[in-house]
Amino acid sequence: MQLTRPDLARVLARAVTERPKAEAGWLDAPPPRARVLRERVVVRPGTELAAVADALFTWRVHRGAGLVITPTGRAEPGATLVQGVRVGPLWFAAPCRVLDVVRGPDEAGFTYATLPRHPETGVERFRVRRDGDGVVFEIHAVARHDFWGSRILPWAARGVQDRVTRGYLRAARDVTA
Repeated sequence: MQLTRPDLARVLARAVTERPKAEAGWLDAPPPRARVLRERVVVRPGTELAAVADALFTWRVHRGAGLVITPTGRAEPGATLVQGVRVGPLWFAAPCRVLDVVRGPDEAGFTYATLPRHPETGVERFRVRRDGDGVVFEIHAVARHDFWGSRILPWAARGVQDRVTRGYLRAARDVTA
């Protein structure tokens, strides 16, 4: 946490050598005291699954949610990224590592886990897929508060997570080719 925008490239250089603090298995078996979040949105009619997948893999969905992103590259297994999150006058650096990727004609997405110095410990899965409603974008996250401020003010931490999640959903829903 700091009052000026963090040097995300410096945080990324350190993060690429670190191990995730959570495992993808948390999505199926959340640990005690973890918050489970599942959200979905139907993408605008006429939007191709491939266009939303491309926006997801190139971090446009994350940038569209208002985050400042510094990645090692596209969302691929092993890719590392640092998200700059602004909360009022404060900035947080939130490093993550991509654990897995799914690419197919009817589904695409990835899962990432938090790295040390992320304000939360957890995993988050982003998927775009076809179903009976058309093309949908889904988020499934499991996280625990790791930052002391999040533990003292859990309602504020949940509010930030909810704001970013709404941003992801809005950005994916509004993707243009």
